[in-house]
Amino acid sequence: MEIINATIHHIPSIISIAKVTWNATYRDIISQAQIDYMLQLFYNEKTLYEQINHPLHHFWVLTHQNELIGYAQCIEDENDCKVLKLSKLYVSPNTQQKGAGKLLMINIERACDTLNKSILTLNVNRQNTAKTFYEKMGFKVVEEIDIPLGNYWLNDYVMQKNLEI
Repeated sequence: MEIINATIHHIPSIISIAKVTWNATYRDIISQAQIDYMLQLFYNEKTLYEQINHPLHHFWVLTHQNELIGYAQCIEDENDCKVLKLSKLYVSPNTQQKGAGKLLMINIERACDTLNKSILTLNVNRQNTAKTFYEKMGFKVVEEIDIPLGNYWLNDYVMQKNLEI
């Protein structure tokens, strides 16, 4: 497995894997209409192009045998120089439980070190089983929040991991 910086050439593969992972992850948590809305909002070519090219966004893809199997994106907090927010971390359902997510997380923690960040945060849906993965990676729930998004709500935990610099 190899992690590389995402480029605009990865956008079609990111969109493709997002559809598969989101439907597998969220089909029993939120409605299909909400899944479709959020995929269109967060995984359209224009949005991904802007994120991949934004100086405060860090976007990686994970490949195995030249196939994209996962991706992650972090955003530097403009208001708190210590914080890096994990915005996306998804691994293809058929490669989960095989160390791919952990490999992406190790890469993210290295990025924190390089960027001189001491706090890594993320939001995870309160019913998403990924919460257990994040807890195993050392994250703790620090808050429960409900965020309006269009006609929907994101019912999330805010999780945080303090890192040694």
